[in-house]
Amino acid sequence: MRRPLSRTVLAAATAAACLALVAGCGSDDGPAAASAPPVSGGVTSPPATGTAGSLDVVLHDASGAEVGTVTLTPVDGAVRVEGSLHGLPAGGYHGFHIHQNPVCDPKAAGGPFSTAGGHFNPGATMHGDHAGDLPPLLVDEDGTARLQAQTDRFELDDLRAQGAAVVVHAQPDNLAHIPDRYTAQGAATPGPDERTAATGDAGDRIACGVIEKS
Repeated sequence: MRRPLSRTVLAAATAAACLALVAGCGSDDGPAAASAPPVSGGVTSPPATGTAGSLDVVLHDASGAEVGTVTLTPVDGAVRVEGSLHGLPAGGYHGFHIHQNPVCDPKAAGGPFSTAGGHFNPGATMHGDHAGDLPPLLVDEDGTARLQAQTDRFELDDLRAQGAAVVVHAQPDNLAHIPDRYTAQGAATPGPDERTAATGDAGDRIACGVIEKS
């Protein structure tokens, strides 16, 4: 009469069988693991930097027609500026800035959107160094424009604290870069006159969008 195998012998036999199998016992690559449902509650990746707290600014022209959206996103101590615009004058560069007042009145007595005030400029610097100065906007022949820029001259909370506006101008912006060999008509000295130093001669305001105070 044969005696039953002891527990020690059974354990050894099981271990040997495991070693003989290609998949292996308890392996994460085995059939049992492949068919097992995923375990919930695992570690997830953090959200991408700068995706939270974005602000969409809708721009309108002087007739009231919507001409696009500019999105401001805080990212790594700066603000990413992205936009898609249409219905603008065909072809060429246009001044593009953040202005200091959250008011876009197309029928303002001082001209369309003059209620947005001057450039956002808490540091009281010359144009070209204003916190609200952004790269000139290049418009295609079909009146569309796409932009992407990044600036660390302000934070999004700075704009929300007082309100502001995004403005597109009718003319190119020279960023007050006027060499001393040029002298404006009526100016006392060579270089940029007061108007150029303030606005870059970007002309009328043709589109505006409000950043609400919050």
